[in-house]
Amino acid sequence: MKNLGLYLHIPFCRSRCDYCGFYSIGRKPTDRFVEALLKEMEIRSPSFRDSVCDTVYLGGGTPSSLSEDQLGKILDGLHRYFHVSGDAEITMEMNPCDMSDSYLANAKALGINRISVGVQSHEDRLLSAIGRLHTSSEAESAVKRAYRGGFHNISIDLMYELPGQSTADFRKSLLRAVHLPISHVSVYSLILEEGTKFAQMAEKGKLLRPTEEESWAMYQDMCRILPHYGFERYEISSFARNGERSRHNQKYWTLADYLGLGPAASSRIGHKRFTVNPGVRLYEKELLLGNLPGEEVEKLSPKDEMEEYCFLALRRKEGIDLADFRTRYGADISRWYEKPLAMLKERELLKEGGNHLFLTYHGAALGNFVFEQFLLD
Repeated sequence: MKNLGLYLHIPFCRSRCDYCGFYSIGRKPTDRFVEALLKEMEIRSPSFRDSVCDTVYLGGGTPSSLSEDQLGKILDGLHRYFHVSGDAEITMEMNPCDMSDSYLANAKALGINRISVGVQSHEDRLLSAIGRLHTSSEAESAVKRAYRGGFHNISIDLMYELPGQSTADFRKSLLRAVHLPISHVSVYSLILEEGTKFAQMAEKGKLLRPTEEESWAMYQDMCRILPHYGFERYEISSFARNGERSRHNQKYWTLADYLGLGPAASSRIGHKRFTVNPGVRLYEKELLLGNLPGEEVEKLSPKDEMEEYCFLALRRKEGIDLADFRTRYGADISRWYEKPLAMLKERELLKEGGNHLFLTYHGAALGNFVFEQFLLD
């Protein structure tokens, strides 16, 4: 049987963070939404009878905005309509505000075995400035509560280059994080997504961000502190302790098949990528009438896939497996990228070894520039 990743988009939040560009709406999920999501599972699942789901990821939005009963119905539906492996990694994103003992115990009983907690910062003034509703102490307490409750595969998210954030602020967040009972950290720099409050403020010159020197210092602290405390940097933004890499996220980076369910969820099956149209009400209406919701479909050309393969592989510690590239595309990588490779190696942004091509320390810091060199004319 083929392996398949499942992603469920739960597009509901108590309030919308000022930086967030993901599709979400500011209210709690309704039973009508859950019913529609189960209907989508029922309709799509026959196409995947020959697949086993070895990873499941509940993302958002805020999946922990689901009630305990709603979460139970969704997990029951997953097992009813899909073949979920007994050792599947089942991840759920959680907001610290939702992580009561009861909620965590229910999630664990339902088979959730990995949680991702949106901590973002250990400075309360920064949390307030970006629109988060929890405090630093509440986030730390929630993580410790989850560990005591039996969750021993816990990931947290941290952010840097936030408005008003100093290098000392970020260093404090890193040092507080490594002393929590966690196995994984995802660290993201602030990206100004179109349509967000922060993007609008930046256009008006009202968003005070760290200087380039401060941002570089934050990046260096990330690269130094997390590995010092046993967190392996296995992808540009991802650090894992004790080999606890995110199995689901690695599907994205290796062009493996994954199916997205829910409004605005994306899928990649074979050489086709499709994204469900956003809009909760229309999503519910179509599915409760027995129809699949509208979607945007893109068939990946060999050129598209090769570009995507290169820059996604380069995000990972191992980089591009040159033998795998040759098998996939019928020739050595130099056939398409001879000049860019020479330039990037000369600038010491790429290095080759062990039949792999991977980013150097400085190459990872200039990742976007490196990835641009792999866009074919």
